[in-house]
Amino acid sequence: MIVRTIRTLLAASALTLAVAAPRSAQAQLAPWHNWRTLETKHFHVHVRAGLEREARAAAAVAERAYEQLSGELAPPRGGIDLVLADDADYSNGNATPFPSNRIVIYATPPIETQSLRFNDDWLRLVITHELTHIFHLDRTRGIWSLAQLFMGRGPDLFPNLYGPSWLTEGLAVYYESRFTEGGRLKDSEHRLLAQTSALEHQLPQLDALSLSTPLFPNGERAYGYGSLLVEYLARSRGDTTIRKLVDIQARAIIPYRLNHESQLAFGISFKDAFKVWRDSVQLSAGASRPPLPAWRELTAHAYYATDPRWLNDSTLIYAASDGRNATAAYRLSLNGTRQSLGRRNSLGASVPLADGSLLFAQLEITAPNVVRSDLFIQHNGKQRQFTHGMRLVQPDASRSGDIVAVQYGANRTSLVLLDANGKLQRVLRDAGADETWSEPRWSPAGSMIVAAHRTHGGTYSIEVLDLATGDARAIDRGNYLISAPSWSPDGASVLYVSEASGTPLVMRRSIIGEPRTNANVASASVTASENVATPEVSPNGLLLAAATLRANGFHLGVAPLTGLALSSTTPAPPVAAPIDSEPLAPGDFHPYHAWRSLFPHYWYPVVEEAPGRGTRLGAKTTGSDVLGRHAYSAYLTVPTTGSFPTAGFAYHYAGFRQPVIDADVFQDYTLELTLKNGGTTNVVGYVLRQVRDASLAATFVRPRIRTYSSFSVGIGAEHRAFLADPAEFLKQVDPGYSRTYMFPRAFVSAQWSNTQRPLLSISPEDGISLAVTARERARSDSIAATTSTSVVGTASLFKSLDLPGFAHHVLAVRLAAGAADNHASTSFEVGGISGGNVEIFPGYVVGETRRTFGVRGFPAAAISGTRALAAQVEYRLPALLGGRGLGSLPFFFDRSSITAFADAANASCGQSPRFNVCSPVSRIGRTIASVGSEAVLSGTVISWDVPQTLRFGFAVPVAGRDIGTPSSISGYVGFGLSF
Repeated sequence: MIVRTIRTLLAASALTLAVAAPRSAQAQLAPWHNWRTLETKHFHVHVRAGLEREARAAAAVAERAYEQLSGELAPPRGGIDLVLADDADYSNGNATPFPSNRIVIYATPPIETQSLRFNDDWLRLVITHELTHIFHLDRTRGIWSLAQLFMGRGPDLFPNLYGPSWLTEGLAVYYESRFTEGGRLKDSEHRLLAQTSALEHQLPQLDALSLSTPLFPNGERAYGYGSLLVEYLARSRGDTTIRKLVDIQARAIIPYRLNHESQLAFGISFKDAFKVWRDSVQLSAGASRPPLPAWRELTAHAYYATDPRWLNDSTLIYAASDGRNATAAYRLSLNGTRQSLGRRNSLGASVPLADGSLLFAQLEITAPNVVRSDLFIQHNGKQRQFTHGMRLVQPDASRSGDIVAVQYGANRTSLVLLDANGKLQRVLRDAGADETWSEPRWSPAGSMIVAAHRTHGGTYSIEVLDLATGDARAIDRGNYLISAPSWSPDGASVLYVSEASGTPLVMRRSIIGEPRTNANVASASVTASENVATPEVSPNGLLLAAATLRANGFHLGVAPLTGLALSSTTPAPPVAAPIDSEPLAPGDFHPYHAWRSLFPHYWYPVVEEAPGRGTRLGAKTTGSDVLGRHAYSAYLTVPTTGSFPTAGFAYHYAGFRQPVIDADVFQDYTLELTLKNGGTTNVVGYVLRQVRDASLAATFVRPRIRTYSSFSVGIGAEHRAFLADPAEFLKQVDPGYSRTYMFPRAFVSAQWSNTQRPLLSISPEDGISLAVTARERARSDSIAATTSTSVVGTASLFKSLDLPGFAHHVLAVRLAAGAADNHASTSFEVGGISGGNVEIFPGYVVGETRRTFGVRGFPAAAISGTRALAAQVEYRLPALLGGRGLGSLPFFFDRSSITAFADAANASCGQSPRFNVCSPVSRIGRTIASVGSEAVLSGTVISWDVPQTLRFGFAVPVAGRDIGTPSSISGYVGFGLSF
């Protein structure tokens, strides 16, 4: 293991801050837009031009939530940046207290996120949730306040950030549900998950709640069970105990003593409280019963199975993410046999078309930091994009080929009609602010469309639209979630799912005769259904297919349609709240200015050993503006000797759509020679290498969900000199050390990858990753100036094997080659362990660097030369699937695997080597090789939620054993996968 230099750490920190976001975030902002800012009492609201109305609504909601939360928790310090973005076609938000209090909200309403759909106002729900994080995480007391007083808002100086996700997210879900008319504690999904798990005797322990859990429903476990526990404690111990907990947590010197903190706040430990709550749920679970009478389950895999559509009377098509495989569409027969039809980027229905093709919607990354949804068609196993830039989801097709789909907008979704060629015909329902239309379905005759409708204030309805007249009539409406409409084969009735009773029930309504506005169903035969989603009647009208929630995921099954009687009750519908009643914040917008959020908010001390003698003392800082347009890192150290200071500055700019710009300048010193008195061991001085370097690079990226490619071009210059300590000794060493050297350079690099990573994978699968870098480097310090050229390329190939285990076995091969001409002043180093690294505490990182020509079992740089070749072959197989922690301690076991490997590499030099470039003749040109095995563990260390990969291995040299005097067998610890 090695400690990474402060310069490398700071350069990495700049790029990290450029994309910094909390754990739930899936995409960044697009900082190149024309952004504008609205100032309110507590918020700086940033929005791109054209979304000013949404910004005013968000600002009003934020101020209201701030007032509500201030009555419960201590207000955060200073103003809060609130960014409202419309760059991603999914619903999300994130919050962070460092380097300043910041919230990012994606305005896309959650029509496809089951647990978020129940809300009276999407912006109100998500802003209340994220603002709770700011109130919670910004709270700092005691020694932490003292540390921030001197060092500012450092990312490691917020004690509440050390808590587990189930507590952080549980608090936010609790307050989102308490201060809004919606929220996940008022929706059925979290409670249904707990109830179903209890029925199957699979309720988790408290230490099984983590964002990194591999078990269903993955990170949502922390949200669901965490919020249910917080709600139980608030209900049984009083609301005021929540603030008491936050305050105790904020002053805890050791932030990992959760049960102690809970005991002080609630009078009971989290462990005991969860056990009491868990036992009560288990006792109230009752007996297990099927979701529908005569239910027959068809899927056996776990995780996600959604949106069944009948292909014929005996075959379904559905979307699945089963953990072992990438998300895909499947053909499913009534005997449970399934066949993959092709990969999907998103879950959602695949609609059979008349010509045998499938129509579906899926997400795609269309530009850096922009994620959009469009329609695709799959025919004869091949996919093609059907619409472009239209932001469409949830399509359905009539028998004539016309298409109805949902179109995303900022905080709204509309219904649109397209012809069979994908051309927009008209907007069927143009939604207003905080209004959503979803899940449209054509009637069998193609004359009507049924869809789910939600209006501002949280009024839901199922409405039938007559295409000839444009009229609509509600067949059900209420202040509860109503979703997933579909037609009976004869077009006489509509089936859908209602949560009027608090649990998802299948409803069936007639649309023949007098229009109905029913809100409830009295028939006992109807209420026999429960825990169902997306009902779909077979073409012959005999069977009903649906999804149901189980402890390990959603499953599909079928049941006879008989028994779902038509409703006959007609209570009056609730009145929808007019959107005009929504408060909007006043004030003028002004252009976005980055500096206020960009200036340094903290510094950390740097204490490290200086080369030669003395200790380096200094400081480092990092920063980024709230949009991620600018990011930087800087450090300065001065040794206690007063000589040989180091400094560096790295800057990242993402304000262009393409490219992103990176600049780096630094000065550093490394030990070159130790000077001894004659033949003794008495050290009299040192020769240090001084390096001053500057670089500028432009990178063009093309991210896609299935592929990633990038191209970079850059220039730089290195100034190299040698200094002695004491200075008078320099003239006594080789004259080559008395000169200065200048190395201008230029480089280009490119990479491309299409590897897959299913939910349970232990490694990249089924793809390749390619990278190549070419550099031209000149030496311009003398009349005999020379240039050197080097090229390095790598190729990694991964093939999954469908063998027993919780994940696929993987055969992985990596090839690397490098060549430089005879003027090269640096070498390719062969040998050593390749991997990643982990920051133990601020500024100190353990682990190995990524090595191009690594060979395990040999020291780093066992051979050096101007040409190098390396090959690695690994067989990776799954071992244990975890999903458990270590009691209340901050450790969590995710998964493990076993790797068997073989490494080989060599390095050579073409002609006479340059000064300090090639290894001695006895080593140059020889091959070193090893075989061995590794136990690979994925889990969290000093954390509950941020997984790391640790490798415990041994290597046996089989060729070149005498090089670098390696042991006959050597053990090691590495971080991250080897490649």
